[in-house]
Amino acid sequence: GLPPSAPFGLPPEGGSHGGLADIDPWARPRRPVAQPVGQSPLESVWPWGLQGLAETLEVLALALLMFVLVRGIAQNFVVDGGSMEPSFSSGEMLIVNKLAYSSFDLGWLPLVGSEDWRPFGEPSLGDVVVFRFPADPERDFIKRIIALPGQSVEVRDLQVMVDGVVLEESYLLDPPMYRFGPETVPEGHVFVLGDARNNSYDSHSWGMLDQDLIIGRTELRYWPIDRAGRAGGEEPVIQPAVEVGRPR
Repeated sequence: GLPPSAPFGLPPEGGSHGGLADIDPWARPRRPVAQPVGQSPLESVWPWGLQGLAETLEVLALALLMFVLVRGIAQNFVVDGGSMEPSFSSGEMLIVNKLAYSSFDLGWLPLVGSEDWRPFGEPSLGDVVVFRFPADPERDFIKRIIALPGQSVEVRDLQVMVDGVVLEESYLLDPPMYRFGPETVPEGHVFVLGDARNNSYDSHSWGMLDQDLIIGRTELRYWPIDRAGRAGGEEPVIQPAVEVGRPR
């Protein structure tokens, strides 16, 4: 029963809960939560400490550096249009090597005397390149190199001729139905055509391409999956010129 000094429903004198504090944890007085000794405002926001913050910043800086380096070496592009059919179709995704054709001026070094050192190679016949369109540098084009500096190029009789000899191009969609040249490619330029010769806005329309406008050489196709792999670089075969009559 209840203690005689405590009427029914009232706690004993001198306490609010009587003996309930021994069995009811909610009846115990709350104690202030101890704060960690010496914790700085930074540690309260970043519990991993200054060393953890430094390591995180180091990882972020390394990731940013790798991103910049990768973007300086290679870049992805999406083919838009059918000017390079059947070699490249609209919607295909490519990796372009931006280091290709990069030149360095070493004329300041003694005994070198080279002002155009290209450690990664020079443009070659058959290379497929992505470049900024001369009349609108905001637009990127993709075409194939057909003639190099100093070479004479001519298009006639359904054939492309470089220095008077015909290029045998197995990658073409159809032979060219137009005439061009002969013209000599000036220094620092290349002559480019689309593989879909009669559906391509290229050098036969707007002239020679300044090599400074070349973004890079096409290296890989990664989409669609069934065509993924090495892309571009099919070198044309040179054969004797043959006179071909015009179709009637």
